[in-house]
Parts: sequence; structure tokens; C-alpha cells
Amino acid sequence: MDVKPPSSALFDVYLRLRPSNSIDRDRFLDVEHLDPAYAPTHITIRPPANDNRKRAIEKFAFTRVFEEHAGQRELFEQCGAVNLLEGVLGAKGREGRDGLLATLGVTGSGKSHTILGSRSHRGVLQLTLDLLFQHTGPRLVDIDTSLTAFQSLCAADVAESQLLPAAAFLDSLYADNGAPSRGATPAPRGATPARGATPGLVCKSPTPNLCIPGAFPTSVEPSSKGEEKGRSGAVFDRLYPSLAKYQSRLSRIPLCPPKHNTLQPRNSYAMLTSHQDTSFLSAPISRRNAPRMSNLPTYPPIDDILVNVDNTAEYALVVSMYEVHNDRIFDLLSSPSSFPGRTQQQKPRRALLFKSTEQSPDRKVVAGLRKVVCSDLEEALLVLETGLQERRTAGTGSNASSSRSHGFFCIEVKKRHRSSLPGPWSSSTLTIVDLAGSERARTAKTAGATLAEAGKINESLMYLGQCMQMQSDNATATTPNLVPYRQCKLTELLFSNSFAHHTQGGSQATTKAPQKAIMIVTADPLGDFNATSQILRYSALAREVTVPRIPSVTSTIISGGVAGVKGSYSPGSGRTTPSALTEELEAALAEIARLRGELEITQFKLEEETHRRLATEVSWKVAESRIEEVEAEVREEVWGEMEEQMALEQRRWRAARDEEEEAREEHLDKKVEILARGIEVWEEGEGDKENVGGGVGDDERVLELADENVKLRERLAMAEREKEGMRSPSKKMRVLKTRKWEGSGMGLEN
Repeated sequence: MDVKPPSSALFDVYLRLRPSNSIDRDRFLDVEHLDPAYAPTHITIRPPANDNRKRAIEKFAFTRVFEEHAGQRELFEQCGAVNLLEGVLGAKGREGRDGLLATLGVTGSGKSHTILGSRSHRGVLQLTLDLLFQHTGPRLVDIDTSLTAFQSLCAADVAESQLLPAAAFLDSLYADNGAPSRGATPAPRGATPARGATPGLVCKSPTPNLCIPGAFPTSVEPSSKGEEKGRSGAVFDRLYPSLAKYQSRLSRIPLCPPKHNTLQPRNSYAMLTSHQDTSFLSAPISRRNAPRMSNLPTYPPIDDILVNVDNTAEYALVVSMYEVHNDRIFDLLSSPSSFPGRTQQQKPRRALLFKSTEQSPDRKVVAGLRKVVCSDLEEALLVLETGLQERRTAGTGSNASSSRSHGFFCIEVKKRHRSSLPGPWSSSTLTIVDLAGSERARTAKTAGATLAEAGKINESLMYLGQCMQMQSDNATATTPNLVPYRQCKLTELLFSNSFAHHTQGGSQATTKAPQKAIMIVTADPLGDFNATSQILRYSALAREVTVPRIPSVTSTIISGGVAGVKGSYSPGSGRTTPSALTEELEAALAEIARLRGELEITQFKLEEETHRRLATEVSWKVAESRIEEVEAEVREEVWGEMEEQMALEQRRWRAARDEEEEAREEHLDKKVEILARGIEVWEEGEGDKENVGGGVGDDERVLELADENVKLRERLAMAEREKEGMRSPSKKMRVLKTRKWEGSGMGLEN
């Protein structure tokens, strides 16, 4: 069957259905095969028969739908992961393009199986690493012998990271005794089934003798005979070379401290034992010894998949891992041995920032990560296993090993032109994300910290759904809307590189192309209808409501009449005469008449309400005009009272002024009278002197009178001063109140 090419959108959405052993549930999801020449792209979900909400039947469109029999290799080849990897590697002479591959679905739907695989089958992540090292291995720069190469990688890093060779990183973890992992939760990974083997994924195959390589785990394991056995051995020889080279080259590792943080590797090498019974993503590993590489899966092989690689360039592969837990970013490769003697709850975890740095001012990066430069697939898988042991997991009622955080596995492809004088490194990143599944607290039976984690997970997935819905609407809109991806850390990490970035001035776009993203939605056709339908609604590329579940009254009447017609010919209807049809027609006409009467009554009530509304509006206008009139009357009355008060005050002040004038005139009259009396005394004294003839006694009398006159003048002046000091406006007002006057007081009488 041919496959339609992927769309040119930034986000391609694929749907993968997982097999289920549930026998007590009905299948609510059907795949539509519209064109036999192409792979299916549409599904239809039908609500359960016992659904009381009468919801509609919905139809969803995806880039492609992978049914239950699809294996890991088929998914890896047909979902666009190979093209995504070629874009990250970059064409000849050109810089690579960032890529993103993520899984989305409810808890227990097979997300981790798709990304991480199981004990017997590799996931998309391991297949990507294998394909990447298989084609870039001969062109990888040798950091073990070239000191300048590792130093140039440190200088080219823009994320303020701590860069380490894989040998030094693994030696610091597994060379001596160490404390247990601090990333575990109350349900450690070793106490649960394999990470990729979600409970319920193992099903009985409908064809017991057929086992599809890379499919979900079945009860029948792949055969190890013939060509299949030879390919497995070839893959094992390539994946797990002799450990002698790994132990001998450690003494030649160049120690190039990072620009910000420093970690000195220890003077020993990793001891890989063969007696430790552990497997990939299953049993807990000891901090003394690395996991057994022979237990890691090698199926399915991908030796025949070709990838275009630039032969004129040399590469370096840098691996980093982090998780988003409770909307905070934590590094998964931080060495647990850095905190010996502490319990898992006491070991601190420092949250990282997603920000712009000095060397990357226009593009946000996760600053402060610990990054490991890997030289082969073995080292990359060991680093992956180390990071997964630090990821937060817990057992719930829905999944025995449920992820409590969103896991990010980043593969940075450093590329530069290979020559005697190599140029600068260019960087492109392939990010593979294992999103935590949405869950209901009632079903998962979570409480306490686990319930808080579930709330944060559901909140971040809700924001992710809003962004994906907006991106889906923008694909057909003439004026695209802004995608609100800055609402939480998850959406910011997933969508920040999906749009064109600008310089600090904002006038020119950077030369870095936006990333290409792939979303793989996992669903269980026999699982929880409510949770699965909600995931499908905001992740699908298109949605259509096909059949209404609530018919109208008219359609009910018509369908009843048609059913009656058909029933007239059935032996179980009991109506085989034309009179039965006449009765049904009369009942339909009576129903129509009843509805028409109700319609007329409703129209009459509508007219009455219309008249009441008009009358109410008229009354409202009359009330408004009356309010204006009353306001004018009140204003006029208040103005009249104010005028009367002002006239009264004017009369009072004029009376006070007249009284003051009269008192002043009376005072002046008294002064004149006293002065006149003094003049008369003086004249009498002069006359006596002339008559007497100027005796000595007369002279003494004159002096006495002169002294008395001076004293009288002083007493008069003192009395005037006392009188002026005792006068006040309050006394004037008291005088004014006791005085009666006549006239209007308007100043017209003289």
C-alpha cells in the first residue's frame, strides 16, 4: 500500500492504535479505508451504546493512521522520522534543521512503548540513535585523541552547558560506590514492569504463528532461526563491540573544562560486569556497575535504511536529557554520585532556565545542562539508561509505571567542513519527547504529591492542545492567529523553535530555519472513550461531526410515519389494512395542528410582550422628562431662597455699618466737647490774670491748670485706645440684633 507524502506543515500528526485484550468493552474507534492505494488517514469514533449524553459521531483526519498490526520499524519508516533525521544532518554544504518528535496520549496507551520500546523490541529513540551512528560513525570527530576538537566543541556551545566526553561521564558514575538514584519516586522503576511494557500491552495475537518485528509485545516471541538470527547477530556485533577499546582510550581523554561549570573525571574507568542481571528500562541498576549491554534489545534491524549524509563534513554527536516536572526543568544527567550519603528525598535538584544567553540572544535554550559527547552507539545507550533512571515515575491505578514528568532526549548534531583548517561548528538538534499521559484522578486513584503532579500534567497538556488546535486552524485561515505557546514550560519548549526568529532589532529574520515537528498520538480503541476522544479532538488535523444523535421533532414525525409504512408490510406490526395508514396520517396531521396552535399562541405572546415593551419604553421616556422638570423646579426654588438670604445678609451688614458710623461720630463729638471745655478754662485763666495784674498766685494757678489739662488729655487718649481695643464684630452683631430699623435696607433711603 502506497503512503501519501507528509504535508508541508510544521506539525505532522500521526495516530497509532495499540492492541488491547479488553473483552468487556466495545470498540468505539473505527479506521476508514477511503482509498486502497494509500494508507488510511481518517477514523470515526462512535459513543458507547450506554452513553446517556447522546453525543454525536465524530470523524477525525490525521497525516496517517497506524493500525494495531503496525510494528516499530514500519512506524519508524513511515512516520517521517528518517526524513526528519536527514533534515537534522543537513544537505551538502548546508546547516541542518532542528527536528522534534513527540508522543501524546492518555496514560497506558503505548506512548513509552513507541518511544523507548520494550525488552524485546527497540523504540523510535533507539532506532534513531542506531541509524545516526551507523551513517555518521566514519565521519565522527575523534575527541579522544584530538584536544582541539573537544575544546572547539566547548567553545561552540551556546547554552552555558557542562560538556563532557562519554568516557569521563560514565566513569564518574559507575567507577566507584555511589548512592541510589535521586530521581525515583515512591514506586521505583525496578519494582514495576518494564518501562515500555505498559500493563495490558501484551496481547494474544490473532495469528499465533505470525509475529511482526517491532510490533507491540505479544505472547509469541520472534523466531531466532535462519536469516532472522543472522541479522540479529550482525546488529549485536555492531552495537556492542569489545570493551577493550572503551577501557584503553580513557587515559587519552582530553580534559577541557566547560565555560561555566567544571567536573573533574576520576582516574579510573567504567567496569562493565557480565554477572549483573538487569535489562534496558526494567530492573534498577547498581551505581557501582554499568548495566549489561547484552540485555538491551536489538530488534528490529535497520541495516537496509539509507540516509543521505554530507561526505565533505565531519560530525560530533552531543547527548543531553532533561524533564519537565511540575512546570520546572530538571537535568537528568546530573551525577547522583555528587551527593553521597543522602537519601532520595534529601538530594537537591536545581531547576534550569529556558532563556536567551549571551551567545544565543535571539533563540532560547535550556541553560546549564550537562551534555555528553558520544563516540558510538554503546555510549549513547548507556547515557540514555542513566538518564531514564533519574526520571520521575510512580505507580497509579491506571498504570503501574506512570511517568510523572515530560521527558526530553536531545541529540545535538555538530557539523563542520572537513579540511586541514576546519571551519566553525554549526548545530542542529533532534529532540525526542516522551510526554506524560493525561489521567483522571478518579480512575488513577492519585492523592497527595502524585495528585498535584497529575494536575500539572493535565494543565500542560491542555495548553498543548490549545496550541495544536490553533496551529490546525491557522493551516486553513487567511490571517493566521498567534499561537499562545508561552503559557507553560512544555509548550514553550515544543513550539518556540517552530516559528521564524528575529534579531534583537526585529527587522531581519535569522538564517536558522524553523524546526520540523512530528506528533505521534497513541490511542486504545477499547479504552476510555472520554479521555481518548478529548485527546483526538485537539490533536487531529481536522474534525467533522457526521451524524447528529439528537433528532428534531419534525424528523421524528417523518421517521415515525416511514416506520409505520414499512411496518404495515411486516407480520409483527399488526397493521395490514389501509385504515392503519389513515390513522397514522391523521395522527401526524393532528400533531402538526397541535404544533401550529402552539406556534400561534407563541406568536400572540410575542406580540403582547412587544406591546408591553413599547409601553414600558414610553413610560420610561415620560419619567425621564418629568425628572427633568422636577429638577428645574428644585433649582428655581433653591435659587429664590438663596437670593432672600443674600438680601437679608446685606441689610444686616448695612445696619452694622450705620451703627459704627454713629458711634464714631458720637465719639468725635465728645472729644470736641472736652476740647472746648479746656479752651474755656484757659480763657478764664487769662482773664483773671489780666484783671488781677499778674500776681504770683495766679502763675501757680496757671501751672496747675496746665498740668491738669495734660493729664486729662492722657486719660482721654487712654480711654480712646481702650474703646478701640474692646470693639469687635461680635459686639457689633449683638448691637445689630437688638437694634430695630425701618426700611427695606436696599440702600435706597437716605
